[in-house]
Amino acid sequence: MRCSLPRLSRPAAVLVLAVLAVAVSWMSPRLLASETPQADALAAIRQVWPEEHETTAIQVAYKESGLSPTARGCNGDCFGLFQIHYSANQRLIASMGIDKPEDLFDPVVNSTVAYRLFRQAGWKPWGIEPQDSP
Repeated sequence: MRCSLPRLSRPAAVLVLAVLAVAVSWMSPRLLASETPQADALAAIRQVWPEEHETTAIQVAYKESGLSPTARGCNGDCFGLFQIHYSANQRLIASMGIDKPEDLFDPVVNSTVAYRLFRQAGWKPWGIEPQDSP
């Protein structure tokens, strides 16, 4: 069975859109923003990274993954926000209690590993040398 909506005149359509806009604006922007993977990514970075490195960390994560916690690169060997190279960092990752590479899809876990890497080597694992080194 096909459902069809009534055709609205232009003024009626504008009115409906205006009512929807007011209804959506009534909802908390925080509520809407917190339901996106990018919002989760930003919250994780802010939770883990110290304030003095937070801005650059966000820029790096954006460059690496577009702030997508489930990004995968390097022919499948780089995971998450900061594109942590699992094979190259397996010893460090294991020492942190991370058992499998898919755990790096958790934005807090990924941000924590990235911050540990940063503390060891600055921004070199990401191939950049921003102003704020460790």
